[in-house]
Amino acid sequence: MKILMLLDRVFPPDIRVQNEALSLIKEGHEVHILSYNFSNKPKSELYKGITIHRFRISEQIAKKSLGLIHLIPVFKLIWQYEVISILKKHKFEAVHIHDLPLCFLTKKLKSKEVKVVADMHENYPYLVAEQKYMNTKIGRVIFSKQIWFKKEQIWLEFADEIVCVAEEMKKRLQNVISKDKNILVVPNTYSFHSFGQEQVENRELKERFKEKFIISYLGGFDEQRGINNLIKAFALMREQIPTAMLLLVGDGSIKGDLQELVRELKIEAITTFEGWQPSKYVDAYINISSVCIIPHIRSEQTDNSSPNKLFQYMYASKPVVVSNCISLERIIMESGCGLVYEDKNVNELADKLLYLYQNQRDAELMGQKGHDAVIKKYNWDVTVFPLLRIYMDIQNESLYKYQ
Repeated sequence: MKILMLLDRVFPPDIRVQNEALSLIKEGHEVHILSYNFSNKPKSELYKGITIHRFRISEQIAKKSLGLIHLIPVFKLIWQYEVISILKKHKFEAVHIHDLPLCFLTKKLKSKEVKVVADMHENYPYLVAEQKYMNTKIGRVIFSKQIWFKKEQIWLEFADEIVCVAEEMKKRLQNVISKDKNILVVPNTYSFHSFGQEQVENRELKERFKEKFIISYLGGFDEQRGINNLIKAFALMREQIPTAMLLLVGDGSIKGDLQELVRELKIEAITTFEGWQPSKYVDAYINISSVCIIPHIRSEQTDNSSPNKLFQYMYASKPVVVSNCISLERIIMESGCGLVYEDKNVNELADKLLYLYQNQRDAELMGQKGHDAVIKKYNWDVTVFPLLRIYMDIQNESLYKYQ
């Protein structure tokens, strides 16, 4: 079966998209991806068995237009042109759309007699509503937060199948769209075949942080991540853990604010900002960590999330401390792989970190439970099955149609 995936960013990298494509190829399907080209990458390329088609677009325009897609008709026209062009060249039986912004194409694609699968990586309407520009005086006048909720409801009605990343997101979508719509959950779990094989050892890192109690955060730096609360909690318990180091790996819009907070709290000597690191070093940073943190601020978006970092931490046998976002808390409590604190509660977070330092046997047991949970349940080979089932059913329906 020939499948076209639509992606509103450059590919590679995107671990979820890659995992899905490789799993479908393993099942005998042919997978193509239509994505952006911000540089001089080939217009078409075979990558790990995936056929990539790229078209040039300004990086600034592409990134800004996603939050404003309903106001920029030219953006829709560009994508419609590219999609129709590739459909004329290739006989695809299904189109797999990654995330809500490109789902404006669902109605158009239905007229092309292809099956349409909508893959919701994010609770996009809430993600947009939380953006800083949406909550300024000008933003509230110019932009309507409600328009994304309306678009989601309309566009997803034209999809044949809907995929999302968490049970909590599935429940929300069931209240938004028709009851007869099939919604399947494929979380961003750990892939033994994709992620693990790409990692390399970093001896310099081991040497630099040896004999330290490393508290690590890996990911983007924005206000919803709650990193400021992590920094404040770390400052509260630093004197009780003489070997403590706070390791922040990533970057983002509030990096300067976070660095200023570290200076104010006088913890520069025991806090390190590593910046964005090549994905091949992610394991190296996790492996030197004593505790890994996901300190997200609770919201409709984070309550319905499935961060792949969680499963990477679990597979690496690290105890995980998370805020009480519903989807995160469910996995931590179910597997027993870590501790949960009330989001924004700096004192409680400090207490959880101190507990893991003072009770290292418990921390080791939590880490082992997390590893076991990934081996048995939270790995891509297990959780990808609903996606494979979708395409199995589409293929069987197609075969039946032409008998």
